[in-house]
Formats: sequence, structure tokens, C-alpha cells
Amino acid sequence: MTHIDMNNEKKIIIITCVAHFLSHFYELIFPALAIPLMISLKMSLTDVLKLSFLMYLLFGLGALPWGIISDRYGNRKSLIIFFFGCGAGAFMTASSQSGTSIMASLAVIGFFASIYHPAGMGLISRGVKNRGMALGINGVAGNIGLVSAPFAAGLLNWLVGWEMTYIIIGAFSLLWGIIMLLVSIDETPLHDDGEAVQGLPDTNNNNLKYFLILCVIMTLAGLAYRANSVVLPAYLEFKASFLWNFFKTMHISNLEGMKTMAATLLASSVYLVGIFGQLAGGKLADKYDLRWMYLLFHSLSLPFVILVGVFSEQLLVISAAVYVFFALGMQPIENSLVAKFTPNKWRSTGYGIKFILVFGVGSLSVYLVGWIKAYWSLDAVYFFAGGLIALFSVIILILIWVSRGVTCKNIE
Repeated sequence: MTHIDMNNEKKIIIITCVAHFLSHFYELIFPALAIPLMISLKMSLTDVLKLSFLMYLLFGLGALPWGIISDRYGNRKSLIIFFFGCGAGAFMTASSQSGTSIMASLAVIGFFASIYHPAGMGLISRGVKNRGMALGINGVAGNIGLVSAPFAAGLLNWLVGWEMTYIIIGAFSLLWGIIMLLVSIDETPLHDDGEAVQGLPDTNNNNLKYFLILCVIMTLAGLAYRANSVVLPAYLEFKASFLWNFFKTMHISNLEGMKTMAATLLASSVYLVGIFGQLAGGKLADKYDLRWMYLLFHSLSLPFVILVGVFSEQLLVISAAVYVFFALGMQPIENSLVAKFTPNKWRSTGYGIKFILVFGVGSLSVYLVGWIKAYWSLDAVYFFAGGLIALFSVIILILIWVSRGVTCKNIE
């Protein structure tokens, strides 16, 4: 079989960017289609959102075993399975006829989508020299998935229905699985992060302590992240109707599904701002102390997530966009911190632990959102997220204090 020849770092960046795009595209297709599915399945919004629980749970829980597999057998092989597995799950979802079958098919997508983060992040952190910037570019690709998924899903639902959305993205996944079979990648590590330093035998023990504190922070951040991503498209449909009202003035003949498309277009615009946050976070991650940048981005996101719960219409969209800028912009910084506190030989496993916490525990937000909505309102979801951010910002200060003697930069 003929292999595609290209600079190794370029191959790593291109392949991981496509995979990251797909993983987040799959993640946000379903929330964007929640209201059309509510109508199609004759279920309440709360019950429809619950159909995604297993997908989000496995998206997290699968990260650890796939991280271990990636460390043992290679990240490239894991990514091949990612592309083919997600494609198969998408076709299964498109053919589902009931809430139960949709839940099962989405679970298949979640299980195989969980491969990307440990395998892809592990590949970048080992094989690209300017890691922070590469993680930022990779984050942009993920953000493009976040940006395009709500609008693409809303548009396709309007044109051809939700089933075709899954068929198209499934075919795209299978195509890249075939491409991956033609690509060879050198996975030799270029960094020596997390390794014991001669004369300092407790280096790995200290790194483990720092990593465990970071895990607590990432778990709480995962809950806040998932709460927003699950509820945002529907929240915008309920509280930001200005774009829908504009469409109505244009006298469009087919208005069915247009209200959902208007809300998903706004959601896409919000996530678009996150692209610039990812680039800013990636650039800063290669220049400054990672811990202080981590605190800065989270702290700046706090007031805006609260304002999302206060405002409506245009001010709601602006507040959500600024919140997403910082909430997603911190990701290359956070992923660099994971690399700093884990050894090369367990790098993908380290990322697996991160994403089992961020996405696995974060999947509980599907139920938390329903509980908060039932007892208070959708607005209160954002006050809940703000409380979590305030809590783990204090824990970041603790991490900074206990690791104060450690140099924590990507490029030293």
C-alpha cells in the first residue's frame, strides 16, 4: 500500500485537527437537534436531552481505556478506529426510529469518539516541538466543529431532516478512516516532560501530586463546560428570538424548522469566538507560566457566564461569546499542564484520565440541567456554572502555591 509522504509534524497536526473537528461536531449535533427531536419523538425537552446521557458518559469513560491502548499500541492505530467507529455509529443513529434506539446509537458514537482526546493530544504533545501553539491550532479545529455543528445541524434539519445530518457526517468519518490507512506517522517523543531529574528522585511523586490537584480542577470545569454546551442551543431559542423575528420579516415560504436554525446559527456564532480564544491561549501557553495563564482565563470567564443567566436577546449572545472565548481559550493551557505533569510513556493515559473526568463526570450535567430547570429555571444553570468556576479558581491558586518551586512553561 502506498503511504502519503509529508513532514511528520504537519501530518500529525492535519490528522489530529480533522479528528478533533469530528469529535466535537458529533458532540454538538444532538443538542442542536433537541427541539426537532422533541417534536418528532413527542417527548419533553428534558427527556430528549437525557437520550444523550450515555453518549456523553462514554465520551468520557472511554477516554482512559483508549488512552492505555494508545500508549501500548500507538496513537495512529487508535485514530483509525476512531474514524471508522464514529462513522458506523452515525449511520446507526440515522436509521434509529425510537428514543431507545437513538440512545443506543449515540452511545456507540460516544464510545468511539472518546478515542480522539487521549490519542490525538498524546500524539501532539509527544511529536510537535511548539506544543502550545500546536494545541492551540488543534483547539481551533475542535472549535470549528463546535461552531459548525449547531448551524449545520439546524440547516440540514430544515432542508432534509435530522437523519441526513448523521448520514453525511458518518460518510465523512469513513473517508478519513480510509485516508488514515495510507498515512504513516513517527511517534518518537520530542519532549521529556514528567521524567525524573537526576538527583531529584521525588520528581515523579511531586508531578503526581500536582496532576491529582489538576484533576480536581478539570472535573469541576468539565461539569461547567457540559452544562453550557448541552443547554445553549435550546436556551438561545427560548431567550434570543431577535434573529428568528428577522427571518419572519423576510417572508420565507418554508418556516418549519427556521426557528431552530436561527437559534443554532446564534450558537455557532458564539462558538466562533472561541476560535480566537484557542489561538490566544495557545500563544500564551508557549510564552508564560501555564498555571497563571490557567487562572487568568478561568477568572475572566466567571462574570460573563453569570451574565448569560441574566441577559436576553443580543446582550445574552455577546455575554455567551465572551464566556466561550475564555472557557475554550484555556484548553491549550490546560492540555499543556497535563503534559507537564505526566511522563511521555503514560502521556495518552494521562489525557485519558483527564477526559474521563472532563467528559465522563461532566456527563452528569445532563441530569443536573434537568434538575435545575425543574426546580428553578434554565437561567439558573449559568449561575450553577459560575459557582463551579469560582470554586475551582480557588483550587488553581492552591496548585500554584504547592508547585511554586516548579518551572511550568512549554518552551524553557
